[in-house]
Amino acid sequence: MRTPELPLTILIVEDQPLISLNIEDVVRSMGACIIGCAARLSEAITLIETASWDAALLDIRLAHGDTVYPAAERLRAKGISFAFMTGCAGDIDERYADVPVLTKPFGEAELERCLRMLVDKMPHRISERQAA
Repeated sequence: MRTPELPLTILIVEDQPLISLNIEDVVRSMGACIIGCAARLSEAITLIETASWDAALLDIRLAHGDTVYPAAERLRAKGISFAFMTGCAGDIDERYADVPVLTKPFGEAELERCLRMLVDKMPHRISERQAA
């Protein structure tokens, strides 16, 4: 997934530590960098505003009754691709009907497929495909 001139940066927003660690392992095995993980909405917003991301994986329901939608809005406004992770795929806000969804529990293969789809949506990847 990673090219020497373009290390990919992935943001993970997940409030379950074991799930977050498993996702990190898969993302790193694919050659991407994880600059940050957030377990709370406030942490996710801070990371979105203070770092540069290529893509993000967002758990919809976070601790303390928060949902990740405000973070998704910021990512969308910045043109950053993201996917939702959830155990309740039917509960996704209709504004995000076009966003890929990883239904928990998911395996490495599904996660890798989702990440590759997000990478293909990145603006520089689109221009590379058009040039080919």
